[in-house]
Amino acid sequence: MSPPAPFPSLTVDAVRPLLGVMEAAGLAPAHVLRRAGLPTDLFAGPGNGALRLSDYFRICEQMALLGGDESCHVSLRPLMVGTSELVQARLRGCTTMAEVMEVLANSYNIIHGHRYNQVQRRGPLISYAIDDADFPYAFDPDDAFVILSLECLLVYVHVLLLSLAPGAGPIPLRSVRTRGPAAGRSHLAFLGVPVKASAGLFGLDYDAALEGVGVAPAQSPVLSARTIYGGVADMLDRIGPVAADAPDVIGRVERELARGRLDQAEVASALGMSVASLRRRLAEAGLAFRDLRARYLNSIARAALEDGGSIADIAETLGFSDGRSFARAFRQWNGVAPGDYRRSTD
Repeated sequence: MSPPAPFPSLTVDAVRPLLGVMEAAGLAPAHVLRRAGLPTDLFAGPGNGALRLSDYFRICEQMALLGGDESCHVSLRPLMVGTSELVQARLRGCTTMAEVMEVLANSYNIIHGHRYNQVQRRGPLISYAIDDADFPYAFDPDDAFVILSLECLLVYVHVLLLSLAPGAGPIPLRSVRTRGPAAGRSHLAFLGVPVKASAGLFGLDYDAALEGVGVAPAQSPVLSARTIYGGVADMLDRIGPVAADAPDVIGRVERELARGRLDQAEVASALGMSVASLRRRLAEAGLAFRDLRARYLNSIARAALEDGGSIADIAETLGFSDGRSFARAFRQWNGVAPGDYRRSTD
């Protein structure tokens, strides 16, 4: 098995269809990207620019939460927000990897009303397979974006299993199957196994020994996350961690803030460093944590005001004690009162 590639990523062009999906769902792309902790001009950059696979899942998470559809409008049958919680709850009772795979397949088959997901046992292998031949896609089933979406679903399944492995150790993945062509599958290279293209269905093939491996649901960040999308994003960042002194430490902090971690100690812990180390790294980059936090809260506040949210609701969402406290902070950030800002954007 070849060593996994660092920082699993996609190209911006590969996920550009998300723009059309957002607009069809009535979502403002800039708002979605801001909520995901990403630059609002992401899609204005070079098409061959890299987008971390974890950030793709963060975009999906915000689309699901803001659009009320956990399928992110790829399916003609929307999945209500809360579907993740039902699946997560069922998985918490599992004791072995095989049981996780069976419960996961069964849960999504019930949700979608058809046996698209299967656990296959073939000689020395146990596989999680997805046969989407009759799935009610909102796109052409052979569209490159549909193929990508299903491959990312395989990533989700594999990352979920990784999150449940004892001691977060490796698990014996042997190959990946996809309906897609051989070219353009670099986003799967981090898995470090052969990709079997044009396979007729999508699948993850593991050594049969995985079947009896015990799991630790209470320790899984995927099962404890607000949504499965967000949990997978967190795990992907753990698989390809960024060094503490890397130039994008600011971006890492911003992504943690976007996940709802607003306390400096909590962010430092998520990044694998002490508060003092985080403070020092940010100082080297010319910023303080409080400034990044204020910038993030302000971006959410401005987006909510532009969307017509009430000052009281925005204050509560951002953790202010009341509307006056929020209005005072907003005026400090922007030099105008929230009401005046909203009128200027009408």
